[in-house]
Amino acid sequence: MTRAPLLILALAIAGLLAATPVAAAPTATSKAHSASIEFELAANHGLHAHLETFNGEVTLEISRKDRLATYEIDGESTEAGLKAQFGKLGLIDVAFRPTNMRTEKPPKGCEGPPSTWGEGLFVGTIEFTGEREYVRIEAAQVEGTMSVYRESEWRCPRHKGPKRIQSARQLSVLDSRQRSEAERESATLGASNRRCSCYFAAYAERGRRGRGPTAFAGVKFETREGMEIVRSTGVYAGPSTFVFDHAAGTARVNPPPPFSGNATFKRRPHSRDLWRSTVQAPFLGADPISFSAPSFRAALFPDVPDD
Repeated sequence: MTRAPLLILALAIAGLLAATPVAAAPTATSKAHSASIEFELAANHGLHAHLETFNGEVTLEISRKDRLATYEIDGESTEAGLKAQFGKLGLIDVAFRPTNMRTEKPPKGCEGPPSTWGEGLFVGTIEFTGEREYVRIEAAQVEGTMSVYRESEWRCPRHKGPKRIQSARQLSVLDSRQRSEAERESATLGASNRRCSCYFAAYAERGRRGRGPTAFAGVKFETREGMEIVRSTGVYAGPSTFVFDHAAGTARVNPPPPFSGNATFKRRPHSRDLWRSTVQAPFLGADPISFSAPSFRAALFPDVPDD
């Protein structure tokens, strides 16, 4: 999965077109080329839904403000359409009817099939009901896009180009960026528990004046009926909500809603690090999680993830 749990995206609701009775999408054959499909769906309870495919993996995202639930499963995604069975939760079985198609041929001197990109209608069955009925999606057709990338099949002559030499301006910008990064202080406080396959994390970057972004995330992982399910809650906050001291090995967090509670961390070189927490996080389609059990292991790091 390529999306960071903190970055809860605001997804626009796709407008549904009038339903038209059609046959279900044809089953993909072994010769069918994998396609990248993307469309957005209307959902109830103020939620947004977004579906996309990549290399045969189908990901359905359900989001609302600071909460996100993703369901990932192997499916059949070809130029003919899409078929994905989300266990007992739902089925998406649609045929693609293009309304606008474009092709990209290999560059001059290269050989191979063209890549294609198209807009159109996905028509058939779209049904999904989240756990405890926190969301319901039902449609007969939806607008979306389909791309078939064939660049990996293009055969082109190889040419050795000249070595790229960085200009004085590029080196100056790079040096300035490195100095700026050196002046910032970063931290990640994380607490995880294998029993619940979940974790809580706080991320921060601070400038010389102690200012900078702070983010909190609570994440729960599940595997069910062949699906990989990730539920996440994330929020940005002010610097005072995450105070850390790397030299002393201490940290204190007080995340804002939808989180509740607070926590402290103390590094102890000769025994287990001390984690005291009353922090709780709500999730879409699941019970809230309390990150306070003794089985949680916590750590403080002097950096933040790249994403």
